[in-house]
Amino acid sequence: MITRESLYELVWSQPGTVAAAACGVSESYLIRVCRKLDVPRPPRGYWAMLAAGRAPEPPPLPPAGPVTRESWAKSTRPPRPYRPPTTRKRPSRQTPEENPRHALIRAAERFFRGAEPGADGYYLKPRKKLVVDVSASGPGLAKCLGFADGLFKTLEGLGHRVMIAPSFELTRIALDPRQEQPPPGSARIWSPLRPTVAFVHRMPVGLAVAEVGETVTMHYLGYGNFVTAEEFGRRKRFGPTFTKEMQVPRGKLKLTAYSPLHGVPWSREWVETPGTPLDGRLEAIVAAIESGALELLARLERAGRYSP
Repeated sequence: MITRESLYELVWSQPGTVAAAACGVSESYLIRVCRKLDVPRPPRGYWAMLAAGRAPEPPPLPPAGPVTRESWAKSTRPPRPYRPPTTRKRPSRQTPEENPRHALIRAAERFFRGAEPGADGYYLKPRKKLVVDVSASGPGLAKCLGFADGLFKTLEGLGHRVMIAPSFELTRIALDPRQEQPPPGSARIWSPLRPTVAFVHRMPVGLAVAEVGETVTMHYLGYGNFVTAEEFGRRKRFGPTFTKEMQVPRGKLKLTAYSPLHGVPWSREWVETPGTPLDGRLEAIVAAIESGALELLARLERAGRYSP
């Protein structure tokens, strides 16, 4: 096993091929280990500059973040670093005035657009689960993705990278009981495989956009189908039936920001109200997320889980 400090000293004391041989791995493998442990490596041409007496001073070893590993053993395969999906470049048909979608939104759109409603009959259930954390019905999808796009761009404009969590070390909290253990008589609704996170002040903050459901009295139409009272009246159905209180999406948005770190609870919610769309509150929302990240950082420092 080798610690971050020992690995730092090793890669700055001898060339990469020699350091990798000392660890019993290839140079490309050692590079992945350095990335996982957040250990800086000498730049290209460093050893030639060192021999000529013109090499720059090695940068200091940065402090470990809350999800940075402190050590590595050869028996532990270092997970490959997350890389956003790349697409083949094609001639753009967009005009200079158009603003392209965020990469996460572009990647998710094609899966949500072809998705069918899940067992509840409303919220879309895309086949792919490694996508952005958005829960929406068909009619509310464009609004949810549009808001998420604006939020991600605002965060990244301030230097806070937004991505799907690169590993299972970060977890998504239960935002809706129907996504984990639905109540009796309720159907499970879709949820992503990993949380969507923004790294703010080196702290991961989970982000989930959802179309809020409202409790509506639904009438049973037969064959497992429920409809609103208005639709039920138009059908003029005769015979025994019953009603049931159900959650039905109505186009109102909710954003949840939360801590994806184990044992560090924190969350904030913003829900649309008539006349106050979330799009118009992005500046205040991002400021609250930044404040929450600092609060999480302070909690980890007090708990001895993070040292600057």
